[in-house]
Amino acid sequence: MATISISKSALFELIMAALEAYAIRHDHQSKVAIETFAHLWGSHNKKLPFKCNVKHISVETSAKRRRDSVSTQYISLDLKKDVARVFGEGYNHLGNFHTHPYFKDEDKNKKGDKYTANKIRTKKLFNFSDQDHLSEINEPTIEVGKHSFSVALVMTVFSMERADDRADGYIDSNLYELSLGNIKLWLKAQVFEHKEKSCLTDDELNDFSMYGLDASSYDDHDTLPIPVTTYIDCDFLYSGTYLEGFGRLVINDKEATYKDTESAEKRFYHSV
Repeated sequence: MATISISKSALFELIMAALEAYAIRHDHQSKVAIETFAHLWGSHNKKLPFKCNVKHISVETSAKRRRDSVSTQYISLDLKKDVARVFGEGYNHLGNFHTHPYFKDEDKNKKGDKYTANKIRTKKLFNFSDQDHLSEINEPTIEVGKHSFSVALVMTVFSMERADDRADGYIDSNLYELSLGNIKLWLKAQVFEHKEKSCLTDDELNDFSMYGLDASSYDDHDTLPIPVTTYIDCDFLYSGTYLEGFGRLVINDKEATYKDTESAEKRFYHSV
């Protein structure tokens, strides 16, 4: 099993970036709830099994951010890698982070359907998409001996009708659900090991299809990112957020309004 350890400060920065892109209108756009992107920095072990420590993030403010996609420029990463080399050990580039934003009325034109937290769970909308997985092909970021890896995090954001933290906690070893007021967040982590297709076992070929890609579409000499069983390690998540007061966010296609904690949070604690 591979392990991704996330520091409290890195998680703080991930949530900040996700909520700003979700609730605040950007770049003269007419809509809120856009995706955002960041690079992950920290350290990793020198021997297997794979383990990395995410200590810092850098949000790509130059990224082209839309409701259902985000794209970046290589020049930005090249520049930031050189800055990281100046800072030395503990500032290695580990991988990337992006968000999946949803709000309840987004799906209303599709057979009158609406998004709910339960729909996101049942349809597994917190998973990496096939395009997310595709972006990892030929993009290893970490070398451990003769093995090549990359690391990806995705945070799904959804504003619920009301606060409900009863489902908070681990859904899987690499998937954690948490709440801030009526804002529901899912953090999914994935380590990919990059291997030439001709060297893959039947199990690895099957694992490659986890996020919707088909290994038969690639030649034997292609290097494919194989999802590895991954565990999220984050002390702050263990402590839980359910006892913390928080405001309330109301969002639609065009705008979001936020009621701060003092005026929104009337309970001394959340039910569990």
